[in-house]
Amino acid sequence: MNLDEKMLLLATCFLFLPYQIASVGIACILVQAFCRHKLVDAIKNQTGAIFLYSFIGLEFIVTILHLNWNGFGNTWLFVLVGLYGAYYRKSITKNTFEKMCDLIIILSIFAAIYGLYQFNQISVANGRTFLEFHIFNSPKRRITSTFMNANIYAMVIDFVCVMCMYRFVKNDNILCKIGYVIVALFNFFVLYLTGSRTALLPFALIFPIFLYCVRWKKLFLTSIVLELCVCGLVFLKPTLIPRMSDMSTFASRIKIWKTAFICISMYPLFGWGPQTYKKFYPLVHGHKAPHAHNIYIDSILSYGVIGTILVLCYTFVLNKEIFTSNTRKENPALFGMMMCFIAIVLIYGLLDCTLNIVATGTLCFIILNSACMYKEK
Repeated sequence: MNLDEKMLLLATCFLFLPYQIASVGIACILVQAFCRHKLVDAIKNQTGAIFLYSFIGLEFIVTILHLNWNGFGNTWLFVLVGLYGAYYRKSITKNTFEKMCDLIIILSIFAAIYGLYQFNQISVANGRTFLEFHIFNSPKRRITSTFMNANIYAMVIDFVCVMCMYRFVKNDNILCKIGYVIVALFNFFVLYLTGSRTALLPFALIFPIFLYCVRWKKLFLTSIVLELCVCGLVFLKPTLIPRMSDMSTFASRIKIWKTAFICISMYPLFGWGPQTYKKFYPLVHGHKAPHAHNIYIDSILSYGVIGTILVLCYTFVLNKEIFTSNTRKENPALFGMMMCFIAIVLIYGLLDCTLNIVATGTLCFIILNSACMYKEK
């Protein structure tokens, strides 16, 4: 492995540390890449760069004009993820990609163990025992591992479970296959303890999507039948899903969305930049929240129609690359993983915004840029 490939694996390790450390670590990797004249060429050849950096430049201007300093700081994270994506595209190889996936799966084990430790501490502090598996509604009393909150950690677990499916298909060693199944089940158990109901929804789609993409038709049909059986069981016994009876969070989201639409009607073209909701809601005495808790509403709220169009243009160009790689059928399992990542983001986005953080944003961004390994020279 050359230095660039080693740097990609080091950056992968940073993603499982607190976001402050992860941000500084990835920034240092980008600085060394720039000093070795690796970064500028990478940006020049980055797919959709014109749309991506136009969007970032626009957000810098908008946040400064509206004195949105939280959004200004968030825009620097966009720069970090965008530049790292360029460096990743230039440096990634098929062999390194497989190693990176295995490294993420291994790191998820340590994150899950720490999550179990947190769950025990929370249970004891609130007069419960670990084996009661009582999941509290309060966000402060739910496990986060090394991530900002329970929902962000839950999205990371969703991503990890998809990677376990990918490596299960790609690795021919039977012991490794068993290991991927065990790690996926372990992570799913910890996902249940996070109490994130939204994170459970993608599991209704990711298995059929992945199995369809890798052309395992019998397992695809079997997964659909099993998914329907599980849905029926949950319908008959809703208590199987943690916090299912608590509708207070959904009621609060309705209030948040009403406040968001007020802002959209006032600033439809450009918004106020990232974290617009956090800056706007005190002005109209809206419901307190860091964002709009819906990625679709929050995009138009924060970036306006113009900014959202730039994001969609970048997404369109990237998707074209993804589907072109699938047309050549070079790695159906990778295509399946990317489709699962997209499904997770779209489903999760209905009730939350969990990509505005280094770990989830970077992880999703690099996986969706991985089709570059099969791009025709």
